[in-house]
Amino acid sequence: MTRPDLTIILSRSASAGARKYAVSSRLLSASGLLVLIMLASFGLSGLHYYHMWKKTGDFSDLKGEVDRVRRENTSLRVASEQLSEKISLLEVTATKLKFLSGADEEALAGVGGPSKSSSLLYNLNHRELLKRFKSLDRRRFTLATELRRLHDIYTSRGLFLAAIPTIMPVRGYPSDRFGYRSDPFNGKRDLHPGIDIAAPYGNKVVATAGGRVTFAGRKLGYGRLVTLRHSFGMATRYGHLAAVKVKVGQHVKKGDIIGYVGSSGRATGPHLHYEVRLNNQPLDPLRFFRDASEGSS
Repeated sequence: MTRPDLTIILSRSASAGARKYAVSSRLLSASGLLVLIMLASFGLSGLHYYHMWKKTGDFSDLKGEVDRVRRENTSLRVASEQLSEKISLLEVTATKLKFLSGADEEALAGVGGPSKSSSLLYNLNHRELLKRFKSLDRRRFTLATELRRLHDIYTSRGLFLAAIPTIMPVRGYPSDRFGYRSDPFNGKRDLHPGIDIAAPYGNKVVATAGGRVTFAGRKLGYGRLVTLRHSFGMATRYGHLAAVKVKVGQHVKKGDIIGYVGSSGRATGPHLHYEVRLNNQPLDPLRFFRDASEGSS
């Protein structure tokens, strides 16, 4: 059996006449199918629009991420170049400190020149740049630690050298040596705890190392005497002076004038009696002059 047609009756009121419209089932089916097709089209269009909108958002996010990575890469390149320059300066400073501190006497030489590291950085990707920067930062930390160690060595060596009596206390020539000798007054064998340096009367006598004055006055056998105490248990004595120019407790530097050549005390003529002592044990002063001349040659 065929489906009956659909009849639509339209009327303005109950008394007015009515109009009838017959709609075939085929037309109804076609209309329904058209509506479904339109709804499906709108749905697909909306889905497509949503998909494209999401892609556009993802693209914007991706573009923003790419821009961020580019900015970060630029910052890494600049930071790496600056860090490389700082490391180069640290390496030069470390090389010089090694030489000056005596840690590496062959280290001081001409260094410098252009570096290719900056041009190579532009060929690195983000991961490689991060790896390079971390490597440079580790190198910087290692160099900074090494510099602190070398600075401590250099400072300690500077303090040690300042306390070592390495210069002549007066212009003159050694007239008597350190060690056992025949006493010039009685001819007996006696220990001479220093050296005698012949010099004209009134010549200036200088401190052979920085230190503090612990004695400044007359002492039996020495005449007018100045005693300086230095660091590391070192001490020096300057005897037979004509005049003393320092006071007890005064701090003097290497090369400061402490008195003048004379012949006070047990002396046969103008000269300086000069002693070097370590923990109050007398040492040969000429040994320090030789070490100083060998170190400067």
